[in-house]
Amino acid sequence: MTVFHDPVIRIHGIKGARSACRVLADRPFVLLSPEHAAQINGAQWFADLVGLTRDEFPTAAFRAILDCRGRMSGALAALEIGLDGVMIDPPGDRQTENLRDMGRQRGCQVFTAPPPSDAIYEMEDHRLPDRELDRRLGASLG
Repeated sequence: MTVFHDPVIRIHGIKGARSACRVLADRPFVLLSPEHAAQINGAQWFADLVGLTRDEFPTAAFRAILDCRGRMSGALAALEIGLDGVMIDPPGDRQTENLRDMGRQRGCQVFTAPPPSDAIYEMEDHRLPDRELDRRLGASLG
């Protein structure tokens, strides 16, 4: 089982990342990409989103994890780009171990299972305005 000690927030775009940074300020948290984002949007899309967010919120303490399930090449790209973590399909071959070794060398964690669904805050940033995003996330965190 994968354990995440900080709040895990699944975003769909820059609005969600900004909301998480506004609400959580300097509290540590995890920005999780949409499901299968490496396959759908690509690693560079997520890296660019994370870069913009870090530029706008330099004191925000978050880790960025890209969901690469279904696309191992996305995980390799994420390692090269410098993301904090990748999520891949369950292990089963030497390729997974090689990826973990490369991840350790680059400071990128390799996860083979997502956090439990009840541990992920699903940001509705693809359909709600900023103020509502902030209000709901704040209420969820207590």
